[in-house]
Amino acid sequence: MYNITSMESLESALHAQIPISRHMGIKVTSYDGQTLVLEAPLANNINHQQSAFGGSLFSIAALTGWGLIQLKLSELYIEANTVIAGGDVSYDLPVLSQLKCECKLEENYTEFVNKLTKKGKASLILKPTIVLDHANAMSFSGKFVVHQL
Repeated sequence: MYNITSMESLESALHAQIPISRHMGIKVTSYDGQTLVLEAPLANNINHQQSAFGGSLFSIAALTGWGLIQLKLSELYIEANTVIAGGDVSYDLPVLSQLKCECKLEENYTEFVNKLTKKGKASLILKPTIVLDHANAMSFSGKFVVHQL
């Protein structure tokens, strides 16, 4: 189990626990306590159309949501297991450059924490987006389930 307390420790945990993240070239580039940003090079995630592979876009979105939850749980000193239980995606624009995914905490985050600490299990919907020239190239809505250890 990794102690995920910083951007660096999150990136190390991603690469060790989820090897595809290393192959995708994912880097943790920004975290301000509310928003997490992950990036990956197009070259590692390219498809036959010379744009980003849809599976890579889905993966980086899921990992950005997962990573945000890990950082927030660490700030609360909560040890937990987090899994993605499902996700819906909309591919709106082709991504022809660096993949950049950002995920912001949702308004119901406090309710999620209260339920997790009282019941030991809670779920949270997060909506990471792939950002391309100030537009959303992909929208994602993922359900993350957290079990306190």
